[in-house]
Amino acid sequence: MRLLTLVLVALSLWTLSGFVGQVLTSAQMDRSQAELRAQNDQIATENAMLATQVAEAQSPAYAERILREQRGYAREGDTVILPSFPQVTPTAAQPASTPAPTVAPAPNWRRWFEALFPPRTP
Repeated sequence: MRLLTLVLVALSLWTLSGFVGQVLTSAQMDRSQAELRAQNDQIATENAMLATQVAEAQSPAYAERILREQRGYAREGDTVILPSFPQVTPTAAQPASTPAPTVAPAPNWRRWFEALFPPRTP
C-alpha cells in the first residue's frame, strides 16, 4: 500500500510540475505575442507614413517643386530675377610710411644668463 501511495504521489508531483511549466510557457508566449503585436502596429504606422511620402514623391507637383528649389527652373510665365553685381576694380595700395626701426632683442644666451643669474642690486 505504501508503494502504491508513493507512486501516486510521485505521479501527482510530476503532473503538477508539467502543468506549472505549461502555465509559465503560456504566460511567456502571451507576453511575446503582445510585444509582436505592438511591433506590428508600429511597422504598420511607419508603412502608412511611407506610403503617403511615396505618393507625394510620385506626384507632378513634387517634381516641379524639386526642380524649382534645387535646379532653379522656372515655370512658363514666371518672372526670373537675376542679381547683377557691380564690377569692382582693384585700387593700388597706398605706400605705407616707413616703419620705425625696431630694437634688436638681446641674444638668447644673454637672456638665459640673466634669467638664471639675475644681476644683484646693492
